[in-house]
Amino acid sequence: MKNKKILLLLIFALIVAGGFWWFKQHTVSASAPEAAEAAVSALVKTQPIAQQAMDSSLETFGDVVSGKLMSLSFPQAGQLILLSVQPGQQVHRGDTLALLVSDPNAQTAYVQALSAANFARAELQRAEELFGLKLLTQSQFESARKQWQDAQSMLQAQTKLGGASEQVSLLAPEDGVITALVAAQGDRLAAGAAVLQFGTTNSLRIQLGIEPTQQHLVRAGMKVSLATLQATSPVIAARISEVQKVVDPRTQLVNAIVLLRASTAIVAGMRVQGTIQLGQKQAWLAPRQAVLSDDKGDYVFQVTAGKAHRVTVVKLNETANQFGLEGEIDPKLPLVVLGNYELEDGMAVRESVK
Repeated sequence: MKNKKILLLLIFALIVAGGFWWFKQHTVSASAPEAAEAAVSALVKTQPIAQQAMDSSLETFGDVVSGKLMSLSFPQAGQLILLSVQPGQQVHRGDTLALLVSDPNAQTAYVQALSAANFARAELQRAEELFGLKLLTQSQFESARKQWQDAQSMLQAQTKLGGASEQVSLLAPEDGVITALVAAQGDRLAAGAAVLQFGTTNSLRIQLGIEPTQQHLVRAGMKVSLATLQATSPVIAARISEVQKVVDPRTQLVNAIVLLRASTAIVAGMRVQGTIQLGQKQAWLAPRQAVLSDDKGDYVFQVTAGKAHRVTVVKLNETANQFGLEGEIDPKLPLVVLGNYELEDGMAVRESVK
């Protein structure tokens, strides 16, 4: 009987020990995921986010070129014996840019046209005398006058082609700048072949580059503030003249064009910064440190169900302390303002109580 009691006590002790061991194992395994989750969570500071109307703007950069570009050439063929300008050189109306010796064939054609015109005039005068004496019919007289008119037209054409002059000057049509040389001194040129590229300086054309995805924000008539990249540059107020509907193959941007009168502050060849005023828009206000950027663009984090949620945004405006943002932001969710640099989308977070 005594042995039986001892056996029952041993069995009871084993049952108690097994139950304790099972309880400890269950407790440890249940708390392990919670500990792991706590280990990878990030401590962040959040604040509510609100929306208000803000003046939105778009920062752009662009190049200054002459307001009007043209190719200058000689109307006749010949040899270029003098090219007196260089790219970038400022010239004034009437300045000699180049000299051309006319092609001998052009001079010969002019002499022939002049001779034909003189002969036709003499024939017309003789026809007038004979017509007055009733020795020539009306038809014959009209034929002589037609030949003279044709000869005059041919002479005028050869004169325009430069055959009347052995040497011809190419003059600046107005004040401007030489933007490029197409021909070199000594070249033999065909009639109408370009010699140089000329740009006027009484007006300027500024090409502001805009990302193709943002071109819908800009339209003709919008105000723009222009300044060179120098720190002391004055700001010039202007307006967008047009927005081109094609991507510039050189910059892969869409150009917004600004036309200006000549200015001492901005000259052709400069690079400028432009701030285009887009008007007022409803924007989400966020501290500057809350907005991050990577190769995918600008973004912020909001907290939902204890996890970080990445939201892509577009900057509409900025001040010294905050950005005005556009994006699919949920106003009911807090915005992460500190600790966001270590976050990833879907990462667990712990919000600071301070």
